[in-house]
Amino acid sequence: MDDHSAVIDVLIVDNASTDGSGERLKALFPQHHYLQTGANLGYAGGNQRAIEWALARDYDYVLIINDDAEVQPGCLGTMVAALERNPRAGAAAPTILHHGTSIVWFAGGEISEFKAMGSHTGAGASVDTVRQREPAVSAVTFLSGCVLLLRSEAVRDCGGLSEEFFAYVEDLELSFRFRRAGWSLLQVARAVATHKVPYPEPPDSAFAIRLRDVNRRRLVRRHYSWAMRLTFGLWFYPTRLIHMVRYLVRGDRSRLVAVWHGMAERV
Repeated sequence: MDDHSAVIDVLIVDNASTDGSGERLKALFPQHHYLQTGANLGYAGGNQRAIEWALARDYDYVLIINDDAEVQPGCLGTMVAALERNPRAGAAAPTILHHGTSIVWFAGGEISEFKAMGSHTGAGASVDTVRQREPAVSAVTFLSGCVLLLRSEAVRDCGGLSEEFFAYVEDLELSFRFRRAGWSLLQVARAVATHKVPYPEPPDSAFAIRLRDVNRRRLVRRHYSWAMRLTFGLWFYPTRLIHMVRYLVRGDRSRLVAVWHGMAERV
């Protein structure tokens, strides 16, 4: 199956941009649908409004794509074909490269319940190396939300992205929910997209540190048993204190405060 064998509609989601970019895109691409959310709902909320828009129109699949990501020719069709061959697969993701390189950013992922984190398999390796050692389609436990194809049936069964997460960890929480409901997740090696992030990646911003850690705690509260919460806490809080000391020594006040808020902010 290729991308031309099915009807593909594009929806531009404007998360209440303040620079007029949404209206400019609407004018530049009048052939595409346009949705104004009316507020900054974050990555999770903005995409969830798009998912709801698609479900209301009975689309079979919904593709989420970050605004700094691009799909290469054949990417979407290859992922759809993989889902068609696996009716209990709820979502699929492509191999995602650092833009302009052959270096892998994401080639599937695994959930570490101990850390409430999703790992990026193959990150930093060349795409040829990853393809040699990975099957064309493989079952994984975590898919990145950067480029993610969702089966509408699975979303109706489990729900879409949780707006409470705003940004970061929303894809991990969705992966967690899908798998608990019996839906598998597929990494499709021969489907390729690119992500406009440099390699090597810069350190996480204070904004990312705070939201990531708050949302890891939010995921734990929502899905973990008491025993799993205890295990997570015994790892999480001591390591956050270590990070705070490290940032204190470096004089990096913004990241130090971000770690504190990520550890202490109410969820």
